[in-house]
Amino acid sequence: MENIFHPSEIIRIAVNVERNGQTLFGMLQEKATDQKIKDMWGYLKEQEIHHQKIFADILSDTENYFVDEYNPGEYGAFLQAIASEYIVTQEVIEQRTKELFTSDLEAINFGIFIEKESIMTYSVLRDYVKSEHQDIIDKVIDEEKKHLVNLYKIKQTLTA
Repeated sequence: MENIFHPSEIIRIAVNVERNGQTLFGMLQEKATDQKIKDMWGYLKEQEIHHQKIFADILSDTENYFVDEYNPGEYGAFLQAIASEYIVTQEVIEQRTKELFTSDLEAINFGIFIEKESIMTYSVLRDYVKSEHQDIIDKVIDEEKKHLVNLYKIKQTLTA
């Protein structure tokens, strides 16, 4: 039988990804030697805590957040593909948290990857959220975009 993902599964995964991101960014903060990079990792760690709470709140009240006319056949395969990739991302975060990065640049490139994955996944999730609650997801997406820009700016300073 085909494994069908309900949008709430993405939220469950998002809670875990945000938790793992918090651990990863905390580790990177401890290991960074440049104060600007250390501060950025600390900021991202705090943002992960905030996002985890947002998603946990949504998860605890899914019937009031998701569209009633959710049809697994309509976007089921697309949602499954996104959720499956996000599960892989979670596994990569867990693995990278246990490993050391060889440089600040490698760590920042990984952070960029995580933010891009989050933006894409949360953008897909938004379509399954009732219109009166889409602003919550929009705010998270906007924050993830800011994180991506900040990481990119720091990357430019390291590669200049």
